[in-house]
Amino acid sequence: MAQTKKEKTLINWLKRILFKKYLNWYLKRFKASGESLDFQMVLQNLKHVLIILPDYWDLEAIQNIFIKPLYQIFGEKTTISTFEKKTLRKEDSTWLGLPKKQYLQFFQQVKIDMIVDLSDPDDLFSTYVCSKLSAPLKITLQTHPFEQVYNLSIRAKTEDLPQRRIEVALQYLAKLKNSSTVQTNGKVLK
Repeated sequence: MAQTKKEKTLINWLKRILFKKYLNWYLKRFKASGESLDFQMVLQNLKHVLIILPDYWDLEAIQNIFIKPLYQIFGEKTTISTFEKKTLRKEDSTWLGLPKKQYLQFFQQVKIDMIVDLSDPDDLFSTYVCSKLSAPLKITLQTHPFEQVYNLSIRAKTEDLPQRRIEVALQYLAKLKNSSTVQTNGKVLK
């Protein structure tokens, strides 16, 4: 028996509500590992980077402003991959629209060293994906309601354009990678 347009609309509305409720529930209960991390060592030995893109960007849009500069900072031997929600196929997602375990395992097989989530803080899907993937370094570029998912938040002014936040992140990553000392909370660590 075929569904009517009204039934499909109702089902999709219910899915969106369940999707949002589940992600909020899951992310509120997410616990960070609590392990200390030598950011500089991770950045100096970086082999694989995953960039989580928001819906309004694609690979072409960030190629020159983010990916090429990352290669300049970390070298051509670094592999940079992207994750775009809009390219997630129906067969790779659950009925709720979340990536299946098998799909996420594909990313786990490549041993990601750093995840950079370029999405907005209200994009719970991207935060969920980041929480499900193992990587020593998980970065967000904005103040985030679920910051426990990330272990580094590089902040520019909230009102800055996304391109400006990317510039600030690139500057910070370059300094952190190349510095022999790191300053946190006014204290210099060597």
